[in-house]
Amino acid sequence: MITRSHDQNESLRRLLEAQGALVIEVPLLAITEPDDEGRERDTVLQRFHEFDWIVVTSPNGADRVAPFLSAAVAAGDTDHFPHIAVVGTATQRSLNMGAHLVADPARAEILVEMFPEGRGNVLVVQGNLADDVVEHGIGAKGWTVTRVVAYRTVQLQPDPDKRALAISADALLLASSSAASAWCDAFGITAPEVVVAIGPSTAKRANDLGLHVTAIAHEQSLSALIETTSDAFGAR
Repeated sequence: MITRSHDQNESLRRLLEAQGALVIEVPLLAITEPDDEGRERDTVLQRFHEFDWIVVTSPNGADRVAPFLSAAVAAGDTDHFPHIAVVGTATQRSLNMGAHLVADPARAEILVEMFPEGRGNVLVVQGNLADDVVEHGIGAKGWTVTRVVAYRTVQLQPDPDKRALAISADALLLASSSAASAWCDAFGITAPEVVVAIGPSTAKRANDLGLHVTAIAHEQSLSALIETTSDAFGAR
């Protein structure tokens, strides 16, 4: 059982199917434009050269930053190109550009630990549900931080005919903290027997909501999520 939209689930679905899994998709999350349709985001990104660092915390954010960076590179406008910091290799791949700092494991607090002390301007690109760990952590190291909402994550309610199908799955894979919240909003703490979280922050959100997590992936990647799920079945 996976919970994001069909397009966003493509990589995870293919990896699961390659292992022989029957994948049930019940979208509980959708990614949309911010409330202002992205006007503030685009205005800030059009002047990204004013920043010393750009920090991107998710692949969805990277998808919205990448066109601005690529256009500048194509135009040769790289005299003052910011340093790039990202949370996780998946975010770097979506950015399609080398990063000066990659938080691995892919957690916000790891990025803050790795980020240097200094003076200057930092642009933090996040979704609407992101917490303030990155913003406050980098600010505490002396930087002036501008935070912009690049996208909005909204929760969806499943169709009635999908509810029983979701509960009947053998395993629920939670690929984000938002997924844990969306599941509990839709189903409460009722869940398949095996619940696997992609990382500790996702597991904490699920546990805080009363949803028992069977296992946590050893690293925040889709392959690790699948491997951990397989191991959880073997341990039963």
